[in-house]
Amino acid sequence: MTRNRKDPGLRRGEILRATVARIEKHGVQPLRIADVARDLDVSPALVIYHFRTKEALIGDAFTWAVQRDLDRLARLTAGSTTALRRLTTALRWYGPTRGAKGWTLWIEGWAAALRDPGMRTVGRELDLRWKEALGAIIQDGVSAGEFAVDDPRGAAWRITALLDGVAVQTVVHRDTRDREQTAVWSRQIVARELGVEPSALEDA
Repeated sequence: MTRNRKDPGLRRGEILRATVARIEKHGVQPLRIADVARDLDVSPALVIYHFRTKEALIGDAFTWAVQRDLDRLARLTAGSTTALRRLTTALRWYGPTRGAKGWTLWIEGWAAALRDPGMRTVGRELDLRWKEALGAIIQDGVSAGEFAVDDPRGAAWRITALLDGVAVQTVVHRDTRDREQTAVWSRQIVARELGVEPSALEDA
């Protein structure tokens, strides 16, 4: 009997999705190829066939997750008629104040990058892609006269640094109170960077 084989692209996507899910649940350090294979009910050899090493698997899993998130960001902002609406949508989704979905993965990645040069390189490249996406929205807002920003790239870096810090507080310190107050402070700082009123970020 002929055994049907799954398309390599689909199989690769399944492995990456399972790897991301395991990292979010258990962290990077204890990840084993055998665990990912067991989650998918396949042989470890199949995972190795697609990714060769655990390090390659982890790096590709983070890259896959970032591309997934950037694609979703593009879909969420596609119907927005102004840069302000696009930015507000991006910040609400990127921000960790509503359940912090997905932030566990990135905090795990930052921790791994402290000791793993490979992860440091991957993390830096992926972080730049996020900053570039946000910077492009800010630049569009400047061109349209919506934002008063002298340095869109610098504003994107400062805004993402703020949200990254809020994410650590929200995810790691789960008992932190006043999350609504934190969201208000975040809007105030972002509004100051953009040269708009904080209420504009809510109204949009």
